[in-house]
Amino acid sequence: MNGRRATAADVAAAAGVSRSTVSYILNGSDRQSFSPETVARVRAAAAELAYLPHAAARALRKGQSGIVLLVLPDVPGSTNFAKLVAALTDAVRATGRSLVTLTVRPGNRLVDALRDISPQALLEVLPLPEEDSAAALAANVPVVVVTSSIESLDRAAGALQVEHLAALGHRRLGILTVSDAQVHPFSATRLTAATAAVEKLGLAPPRVASVTGPPDARAIGAVATTLRDWTTGEDPVTAVCCFNDLFAAVTVAAARSAGLDVPGDLSIVGMDDEPLAGLLGPTLTTVRYDFTGTGAHIRERLRHALDDGPAAAPISSDAVRVVERESTAPVGGEDAAGPAGRDVSPPRTS
Repeated sequence: MNGRRATAADVAAAAGVSRSTVSYILNGSDRQSFSPETVARVRAAAAELAYLPHAAARALRKGQSGIVLLVLPDVPGSTNFAKLVAALTDAVRATGRSLVTLTVRPGNRLVDALRDISPQALLEVLPLPEEDSAAALAANVPVVVVTSSIESLDRAAGALQVEHLAALGHRRLGILTVSDAQVHPFSATRLTAATAAVEKLGLAPPRVASVTGPPDARAIGAVATTLRDWTTGEDPVTAVCCFNDLFAAVTVAAARSAGLDVPGDLSIVGMDDEPLAGLLGPTLTTVRYDFTGTGAHIRERLRHALDDGPAAAPISSDAVRVVERESTAPVGGEDAAGPAGRDVSPPRTS
């Protein structure tokens, strides 16, 4: 092809058919019928020429782009977030569409993407800024809102941390959250859920601290000071629920700096089951999300919104599970080294 992109006319010439025949066959039209031999010849020619239908022309013909735009806030990356995007990509592909992600930040506006891409739908996993919602409405692009589904996972995970520690006999917990505005939708939901679980289980009111900035040496020093305060006095904290695994790693290092044994003096539970959770010493008990199930739920939400499919069933409560490792143990330190990587499902509070 001398470096140029193959066209439908090239495929037609190679297969010895008309251009319209190529269009009918490669676009799956049922308006015409062709012999199996003709279909095979056209598809073989298209494969040999590495022919791809022109996206803009196909969108004009179908009246839709086949693109679902995932609008993301500008939040720090994580393994969990990458898994979520992968699950959403598979979910959208299962509906015969393609997922394109847009991180909204200064200079990268949704209104520009709506003009450039013309998506068939927006997928909203966290609340959109008001101006972006208005832009989608003005462009007549349907918004498939799955924010409540993602929030339900975070609520369940926050409660599960508390339930796991309560099942081990811990009565006074610390909750380590973060004050970064970028992750506030996650941190606020998890903190509210953990606090509610403490109250429902009849535990002592939790001690709560917020870390500012990244999980670095400065954070370790600040958390070490907090842990010294929490673990002294007549009613010391014996276990800590952390915002995520990175800050759980900070807490493990801070406990060591404060002269505390984990889990002998202090049990620590993280969230997200990042790869580092199994590499720390001690290995980290954490909460794991099942994004396969989440992706299936969102696939059905899309089919319901775009293809008139049945309403999607709620995400199962089994979508989050505790992975018990060495950083949590019963009060007093009995059996301090728990089973490495064991999934457990303590009784739910709801």
